[in-house]
Amino acid sequence: MFITFVDDNPASKKIPWANTLILVLNAVVCYQTLSRPDFLDILGRYGFIPAAPFRHMGIGIVTSLFLSTSWTQLVANTTFLFMFGKGVEETIGKKRYLAAYFLCGFAGEFAHWHFHPESTLALVGASRAVTGLGAMYLMLYPWGRMKWIFSFFGAPLLEMPSRTAYVMGLWALVQFALAFVPWAKMKWLVTPLSKLGGSVFTLYPTAGTAWDAHLGALVMGCCLFFLFPKSKKRG
Repeated sequence: MFITFVDDNPASKKIPWANTLILVLNAVVCYQTLSRPDFLDILGRYGFIPAAPFRHMGIGIVTSLFLSTSWTQLVANTTFLFMFGKGVEETIGKKRYLAAYFLCGFAGEFAHWHFHPESTLALVGASRAVTGLGAMYLMLYPWGRMKWIFSFFGAPLLEMPSRTAYVMGLWALVQFALAFVPWAKMKWLVTPLSKLGGSVFTLYPTAGTAWDAHLGALVMGCCLFFLFPKSKKRG
């Protein structure tokens, strides 16, 4: 059984090219890196490490936003980004959407660096950027219509109406679970699920789900909501 979400607000039929590009990049990078034997070296070079933020010419500040340490992390981030990314892109435009993705990510990194300046653990994943964009979507459509779709291997079984606030609440719960559930100690569950060249729940030593980074991205998302001009709201 799988649960997915769709934005049920009236929208144009235009392809959200910026959001699609971000989704594809996240998926391709995960596929190309997660199963590699030198993945820890990749995290060290391309993740964001507060103790050395400008090593390798600061490339990790950007590339960390596309690295994933587990399939669960990738699916969680891209599912929510797919869910509300189109609405944000249609409202603020492609260029501003791409700028928002990176600015929210950078704000999250700055907040994480501020609270953990000596940390040598890599901060990776799109979740901080997703948090900032999610805040923008929530402010645009706080009671917007959404659907919860229950499916079995792609075949939809049940659709339930929902609202933006409820789905974003689930996003917060998912991040809470990834941050505070001791997955590394639950090898009886994690080990059998470690397939396809990477752990479903990551066992790699990273900064994990950094709440301070999410807070920084959340603040940036709220600021961008007021700073970016917006087109006419949908339905």
